Amino acid sequence: MGTILFYIFESTLCLTILYFLFRLFFRKDTLFRTNRFLLLAGTMACMLLPLLQIDVPQYTTLQLPIITVRHLLTEKEVSAQMEGGTGEKHLSEETSLLMAEKGERIEGGRANVIHVIPVIWLLGGCYFIGALIVLAFLLLSTIRMRRLIRSYPACNCGKYKLVICPEKMVSFSWGHTIVLSQEDYERNPGEILLHEQMHLQHKHTLDLLWMECIVVFHWFNPAAWLLMRELREVHEYEADNGVINNGIDATEYQLLLVKKSVGTRLYSMACGFNHSKLKNRITMMLKRRTNNWAHLKLLLFVPVAAGALYAFAQPEVKKTVGQVINNPVSVKLDSVQEGELQQLEAFFERKANDAMGGKKEYRPEKPMRICSFFVNMNNKMMLDQELIKEYDVETLSSRFTNLLMKSYKEAVKKDENQLLVLSVIYDRGSSSTAITSYLRTIKEAYLQVRGEISGDLGGVSEARLDSLLPIFVSFREPKIYSSKYKTASDIFLPIEVSLYPKGGTSSVIKHPSLQELELKLKDYQTIANSDGLSVGLKFDKDVTMGIVEDVKEVIRTTLSHK
Repeated sequence: MGTILFYIFESTLCLTILYFLFRLFFRKDTLFRTNRFLLLAGTMACMLLPLLQIDVPQYTTLQLPIITVRHLLTEKEVSAQMEGGTGEKHLSEETSLLMAEKGERIEGGRANVIHVIPVIWLLGGCYFIGALIVLAFLLLSTIRMRRLIRSYPACNCGKYKLVICPEKMVSFSWGHTIVLSQEDYERNPGEILLHEQMHLQHKHTLDLLWMECIVVFHWFNPAAWLLMRELREVHEYEADNGVINNGIDATEYQLLLVKKSVGTRLYSMACGFNHSKLKNRITMMLKRRTNNWAHLKLLLFVPVAAGALYAFAQPEVKKTVGQVINNPVSVKLDSVQEGELQQLEAFFERKANDAMGGKKEYRPEKPMRICSFFVNMNNKMMLDQELIKEYDVETLSSRFTNLLMKSYKEAVKKDENQLLVLSVIYDRGSSSTAITSYLRTIKEAYLQVRGEISGDLGGVSEARLDSLLPIFVSFREPKIYSSKYKTASDIFLPIEVSLYPKGGTSSVIKHPSLQELELKLKDYQTIANSDGLSVGLKFDKDVTMGIVEDVKEVIRTTLSHK
């Protein structure tokens, strides 16, 4: 549901931009065919652009509003079931902080989980109800119109059918049928009939059907209704222009428009003789023709479309590769150049090893500054107990830089190195894309501070910088606040697994379950035997970290047993 609503949100933005561009740059032009094409092709592009995805290295400030809405609409709702008869359980300080940020009530070291109201489903329900109501009105209008057409005999009028209605009504056309009132047929048959024939000749009915579909899907969006109104006006301009080009005196035709300016309301889906504002139609007939160079204004939409694609873009999908070579018991997920998340983890692991001096366990022999970095299921952050909104990497970079500089200055003041310990904890529901972006920001801030320290000291070795600014980053086990984030073994996952047995035939498993993945790994481990097995993983965009960890765990566990 959230994905559908986000698509509607993106297309709504596109339609709004299209309307304002048309209103500002094209509405007053007499290039009626071009304007008609622009409205039809533009609305179609607005429907298709959100479906096209391009990859960018990382999120930027321009994309933050779109990112925020995406995660508000597509985030997974949690309704946690707490252990115990009272629905309460004891929480650690770190867990309490994280859950407090997630909107859960904390009292006396215990948490009472507030069941999350499925707001997204309520929004989705309201949206579909509104769409059904608009569709019902349009269908009712169509049924009434067809009933009227079938109520009176029709005669052939060239390629079209002509229906003469004795009732006093405004003439209109639909499909291959022209409906004229008895009064219009007797008094002004030539001009009005020719006008309606122009509508049918240019197939304006198909245009209206398309715009009605847009309005049904975007019934809440004023831009959709306004674009349909603009298209109706273009239809009238085009039909009027066709009438005048066929030899009808322009002055007499304009007087006829004035006489027919008052009439009953048309059926909403029909093309009518009096369907547009009289003043605008007469103005367009009298207006000097727009120069063909005005077509170049269409190039305005190239940067606009490119900007929309960029705003909707997401960080590129990375690949990670785990290799088991000559030792199936020792499973190691090695990083390659495509695996940014694993590269970042490996970088901080190396820095942790440097801080520990190569020891397996770290025994504090010097002062430490301990801080924590949490990421919750909505990708919001908490650095050293200060909240940071989702994807706000600029604030994260600024605060972490200040934290590093403060730690370094305190160490210089005391004339002893101070180890900065950063404990990283994320929710299993957090996005792997977000985690990658945050770790990248932390790494860049760390390297920036090292560079500033090196510059202040006139240049020092890497080993000296490691000594001056030691950092110990530990990745703790992801938190689980709901059974919904415990990956079921039988559900299909948004991953692709490539198996490369040495000396055997490679295979790709698309969207396997954990159970299926385990069976396939065992089969290919038998084939690979002691020669080794390489495993390649490809995750979809914004896959949750819980799935990432579960897939890695299955690979480690399965391949570590003969």
